[in-house]
Amino acid sequence: MKRINLVWCALMAMVIGLSSCMDDVSSRDEEKIAENETAIQAALKADSLGAKAVRDSSGLYYIIKKSNPAGLKAQIGDAATIKYTGYLLNGTKVISSTVDNKTEFSFPAGGYVYWGGIEIGIFKMRTGETATFYLPFYLASGAVDRVNIPAYSPIRMEVEFVKTRTEVQQIDDFIAKKGFTISDRTPDNLVIVRANTVTGDTIGPGKAVNVKYVGKLLDDTKFDERTSSFITGSANTIPGFDRAIRKMRRGEKAIIVFPSSLGYGKNGNNTILPYSPLQFEIEIEK
Repeated sequence: MKRINLVWCALMAMVIGLSSCMDDVSSRDEEKIAENETAIQAALKADSLGAKAVRDSSGLYYIIKKSNPAGLKAQIGDAATIKYTGYLLNGTKVISSTVDNKTEFSFPAGGYVYWGGIEIGIFKMRTGETATFYLPFYLASGAVDRVNIPAYSPIRMEVEFVKTRTEVQQIDDFIAKKGFTISDRTPDNLVIVRANTVTGDTIGPGKAVNVKYVGKLLDDTKFDERTSSFITGSANTIPGFDRAIRKMRRGEKAIIVFPSSLGYGKNGNNTILPYSPLQFEIEIEK
């Protein structure tokens, strides 16, 4: 699920010029936005709870169907877990969180890597609540045809907000699930789980090291594996990894875990979502 894709416009610009292409996109989108608004208003009239709909300034309409005042609000960077089903306004089911034997979908709240309407809507809810979202196309599948969603389609989403977890909670849950015994934990939640005992001085800053490592997300999805040579304390190494190495000794093996503030932060990278805590299996060569 991604936001509006204007790649086709760039291709057209090669032929007829960028300015005229963008003018065409603007006029077409404005027309479709108005059409979406009319269609959503009609759907709300047909919805038995439509009178309770609230319109966000983004154009999202939401209806809290089951409230839970005691529930938690998602904070930016939390892992928000939802169940959802999406429909065209004619009632055709087009998307669902039930896929690959899973019924729930988790994403970094405020990371804006999925449909904008879901990202905005989750902040209108508390855990334990259910809601209906009406999304104009620009907060849903966008201006291009998808597998089963025509371009410019407004979408109705039925959403249940299951849970939200901070990065620290995610790390704690991971450690408990694995049964790890923590060897070292810093105030900013860099965790070291040592796998062997090595005596001698820790490596510290400014030292050349060779490190074998496997990088994974906390669900054990591997994103990198290699042997790397670098100078500890250098600026081109992510802080959590570098700081853990400096606390270790040559010949030592460990699993290290740290939050995104010590990793790839709010931006992530090509294979790592924003606000992702990370784990590394590491071995420092002698």
